[in-house]
Amino acid sequence: MEAAMRETYADEAAARQRLEAAGLATVLVGAGAGGDMLADGHLEGWAASLRDRGVAVEVVAGVLAQALTRQAAVWWACRVARGEPGGGIAEAELPAVEAAEAWLRSPEQWRAYAANSAAESVGLGTPAGCAALAAFLAGDSIAPSHLDALAPQPHLAGMVAAAAVELAATRRPLDEGTDAWGPLLAIGFAVAAGDDSWQELPAV
Repeated sequence: MEAAMRETYADEAAARQRLEAAGLATVLVGAGAGGDMLADGHLEGWAASLRDRGVAVEVVAGVLAQALTRQAAVWWACRVARGEPGGGIAEAELPAVEAAEAWLRSPEQWRAYAANSAAESVGLGTPAGCAALAAFLAGDSIAPSHLDALAPQPHLAGMVAAAAVELAATRRPLDEGTDAWGPLLAIGFAVAAGDDSWQELPAV
């Protein structure tokens, strides 16, 4: 399971390139502290190290999203979108998450296009809209269907998934002593570990 959930990098240079492309160049300044960036080719451990060192949670989420495969990043976004406080996701936003989950069940390109349409309908100011856009960006092509395929850059799905997590955090009420980010990051690390997977989605 783990191999299907975590992105594998050939070396630290490849991981650095991905993080820089994702707009995380600033966190690389302190890359020499707090452990190796890569463990067995994965960034997951470094994301945990950054969290434990008190690095900004938005940065931790960004690194963790790039530690996940594109499918796993989409699933993380779906999970946080469905976990809205006060009763779950709003009915108006549900089609976007359902479109992303449909792509996860069967990652065909037409489903990626459908997820993009759902993202446009719901809007990118919502975790659900970001989850759907992440599914589109995790597909095979971002070119219109009548044109030759154009593969998306590999960091894009993770970037948008991290945006979904950040939006979900802003929607959570901050009662005294409550950490809005903690449960959301915990889901991401559970996904990375293979303990939380879209493969458990019920068939429709």
